[in-house]
Amino acid sequence: MTFRLIFHYIAWSIRLGILPWYYFQINAEWYNKKKGFYSKIDMDKYIPLKWQLKQCYFDKSQPPTEFPVFLKPEWGQNSNGIVRVDTKEAFLNFDSTNSKIPYIVQQAAAEMQEYEVFYIRNADNPQHLVVLTITQSINQTDERYPINSVNNADVVYQDCSGTFSQNELKKITLHLQELPSFRIARVGLRANSRADLLAGLFHIIEVNLFAPSPINLLDNNLSKKVKHQFIKNSMYHLVKVSNTTPRAHFNRFVFFKKVIKHYQSKVEL
Repeated sequence: MTFRLIFHYIAWSIRLGILPWYYFQINAEWYNKKKGFYSKIDMDKYIPLKWQLKQCYFDKSQPPTEFPVFLKPEWGQNSNGIVRVDTKEAFLNFDSTNSKIPYIVQQAAAEMQEYEVFYIRNADNPQHLVVLTITQSINQTDERYPINSVNNADVVYQDCSGTFSQNELKKITLHLQELPSFRIARVGLRANSRADLLAGLFHIIEVNLFAPSPINLLDNNLSKKVKHQFIKNSMYHLVKVSNTTPRAHFNRFVFFKKVIKHYQSKVEL
């Protein structure tokens, strides 16, 4: 699937005459040049307070008052390096000295259902989302606070985009418009029900701005034909929106810095 995404992205880049490496500059405005990654701490500034989970840098001298909490690298993908801590003792025993990326402490979201919302902004009309999918992450265990990811064998993904009406999708789009104008993003959130999701009653657990893959493609119930058409269409729009990043925000060597940080976030603790 990754190969097909890359293939169609490059193919559309050639057809549209847009340099393919513009992809790595798509959300350059929110890239922390000093740190060399998209900081989860920075991201808090852009998430409306009503959707925020409390988070701060890991500091043993200031343990949380409530557990469980999640300890996360300040930047990472696919839940690399994330651990759940259930007690104060476990928190104090956690050792992050082997990590080259600072750790943060994030409050656990109490909601019962987890969704991944993927979107691409319309290059010709930035107020609209030209691609929008809603995928539910379903953990098949009875774990109350699981770490759901593509690397967790107990997790399955169910694309539920088609179960929402156009009016309901507009409601979700309006919620997403309260975030900055990310050109592409995958927003992980937790809500207690579909109705709460539509009403904006949820907490955001993650905003992925670097190479956020459309996780709906991991739904095994989608046919190959449907997946192929989605990839072809979405990569067309992604190439177009890649050409809208102001050149003043471009960063040299950003790709290599991100790759380095990606592997650093996978360091075993």
